Amino acid sequence: MKSMTAFGRGQAQAHDGAWVVELRCVNSRFLDPHFRLPHGLAGLEDRIKKALAVRLTRGRINIAVKAAGAVEAPPRLILNKPLVHEYRRVLEELKAELGLSGDPGLGPFLANRDLVLVEDASPDLDQLWAELEPAFRQALDEVEAMRSTEGANLAKDLAERLDLLEELFSQAAAQAPLVVENYRVKLKDRVAQIMADLEPDANRLAMEVAILADKCDVTEEAVRAQSHLGQFRESLEANEPVGRKLDFLLQELNREANTMTSKLPDAKASQLCVDIKTELERLREQVQNIE
Repeated sequence: MKSMTAFGRGQAQAHDGAWVVELRCVNSRFLDPHFRLPHGLAGLEDRIKKALAVRLTRGRINIAVKAAGAVEAPPRLILNKPLVHEYRRVLEELKAELGLSGDPGLGPFLANRDLVLVEDASPDLDQLWAELEPAFRQALDEVEAMRSTEGANLAKDLAERLDLLEELFSQAAAQAPLVVENYRVKLKDRVAQIMADLEPDANRLAMEVAILADKCDVTEEAVRAQSHLGQFRESLEANEPVGRKLDFLLQELNREANTMTSKLPDAKASQLCVDIKTELERLREQVQNIE
């Protein structure tokens, strides 16, 4: 079992500097990468996504890549020759018009940004990935290690809560016969009070009690709940992502708890069902962080 919450950092040397990669992971229903990359590295997003998908199945992953030192190719300066010649022609025309001698040069015109163009060097994505990948793998290793550690802690906590839930479901199921017996006693006393001088119809009383007993029968709900709890416990030991499965099992357990609440019109039984749903909510909050 792995958590979806983790952080990882990696660094790899490149040229006269280094690439630094940081991964921050939080829970999400799907694998949801978000990038913050230096200029020129946008072309690596698909490769990073594929590398993530090999090792992670769920979680929002914030991926930040930073350049430390001279790791990016410098921009290339390009002379705008047609425009330079036009400036030269205008200068010659100006000299003739004003009768000037000498060569005033082009220095004043070089301040014009149109004369010298800046062209970003086309990145070699294969080379960039070869330089960046070790830092990315290192960060991903740290993320997986943290997710595994946190996952083990979550599994331990969930297992302890399952013990409590099993006991609560058993106690709630055990209340059903007591609810029926209490109803039988109260019904008999009430009928006796109303019919003080008459003998109550034992068969009719037995029928009424039997009807309530049928309504209060939570055997099926208790059996299904124990089955779901058993599957939940087995999933804690599974060597695969189980977050979605655990979430489904909690929905089913909550359904059984609601049914038991409606079938057991008794204060103690109702309180037990409330306790069950409280623990299920605590489990659900934990499960939201499981891959």
